[in-house]
Amino acid sequence: MSSTGNSARTSKHSVHATTDTIHRHRLDELPSGTHAVVHKIDSTDVAVERLMAMGLCVGRKVEIVRQGNPLIVRMLGARIGVSGRLARHIVVEHSH
Repeated sequence: MSSTGNSARTSKHSVHATTDTIHRHRLDELPSGTHAVVHKIDSTDVAVERLMAMGLCVGRKVEIVRQGNPLIVRMLGARIGVSGRLARHIVVEHSH
């Protein structure tokens, strides 16, 4: 069998091995208890820069502890309160 045939079979197998679907939502749209990863931050607000300085940045794993204002997020072993206004600018991904 040619190496091309093996590559095609390997790729096909890899596609079937991943069945999770990635969903993107604003941080303020997810229910408490949801685990997600920060995908994008759509703001240059100074307060967002402070959140980023505390570690809330693209690629960071977070858990929504409580919805509301402030929304409570757990990350890096700490809880951080995020205003509803800022939470609308943070896009996260979670798997089903």
